[in-house]
Amino acid sequence: MSEDRTAPKPAIDGNDAFGPGHVQLIAQSQRQWMAIIDAMTDYIFVLDDEEKIVKVNSSLAQTVGRHPRELIGASVREVLGDEQAREVLSSEAHAGRTQTCEKAIGEDVYQISVFPLREDGRTLTIHVMKNITEVKRLKDQLYHTDKLASIGLLVSGVAHEINNPLTGTIAYTELLRMKVQDEDTLKDLKKILDSAERCKKIVDNLLTFSRQRMPSKSIESINALIDRAIDLRSYWLRSNNILIERRYDDSSSVFVDGQQIQQVILNILMNAEQAITGVGMRDGRIVFTTRYDRVRRVVLITVENNGPSIPLRALSRIFDPFFTTKPVGVGTGLGLSISHGIISEHGGSITAANNESGVVFTVELPTGVTGLPPTGDGA
Repeated sequence: MSEDRTAPKPAIDGNDAFGPGHVQLIAQSQRQWMAIIDAMTDYIFVLDDEEKIVKVNSSLAQTVGRHPRELIGASVREVLGDEQAREVLSSEAHAGRTQTCEKAIGEDVYQISVFPLREDGRTLTIHVMKNITEVKRLKDQLYHTDKLASIGLLVSGVAHEINNPLTGTIAYTELLRMKVQDEDTLKDLKKILDSAERCKKIVDNLLTFSRQRMPSKSIESINALIDRAIDLRSYWLRSNNILIERRYDDSSSVFVDGQQIQQVILNILMNAEQAITGVGMRDGRIVFTTRYDRVRRVVLITVENNGPSIPLRALSRIFDPFFTTKPVGVGTGLGLSISHGIISEHGGSITAANNESGVVFTVELPTGVTGLPPTGDGA
């Protein structure tokens, strides 16, 4: 049957286009949008040209301990406080353009984005405050880590350059000793030779420590690893008048990656050194003790210092990545975390505790070596 094109079309009722069902959908959509904004942890609020809050999400309301409805019409200075509000308002959008900046507010860093909005003839601004404190800290740590890697490359190059004249100094001093008969002169040459040998030992240690290589385990003397770590810090230890005591057990051989374990010892040593110098002590003392537990076949290393105690709230977190109680620019918050990872990979354990004289770190390492003599006092 053909369609009658001349027949009148039915009229469309305006209520059908925007009837109750449609209005309900709009209301539901608005509620969903508001629920989405309220679910965001960023602070979102809208200000009018009198700096009064027009809209606000639940995250900001919960932070200031009030219901969102209570904040509508309130001054942003009253809600955030003068200092914080000043930082927020200094990020106002100008000339109708979006503005984004970073602001330090209190102990946190925020990324503040401001968007201009025209609504019902009013000039409004939408503010979104995102807490980027952790991201900023991680980024700064990444920069610092990259800087440390660059320093490692520089140290490696400088060490090679120093090694060449040191080798010549040692060789010519040995030749002079062969030609000289005077006892006083021989003693002086011996002092030169000993100093040059010490420098060469430190340079070789630096080269070994800074060299990147695949982990490789071998039988190592814990006592020798500790000595090498102390040698690397000997100048700073002398400069800060910190006394090093060594209480070694003869049986301290372990099957480990020597470079990694030396890194652990160096991290603990530097941590103790910074704790002592941080309070201005001029009679610091760090005691290294090694002991072989013949029953459990583990070597125990304790590093005790007479610096200040670790606060109890920090004691359980000192092995967390990027956690540090030191001031900015001193330490990265990574040394003890890395040490914990290295010792765990070796099947051992590392702990820290306060004692009467200061702080003591204890490292247990399975020897991984059979047939060690039953020396030491054993547990």
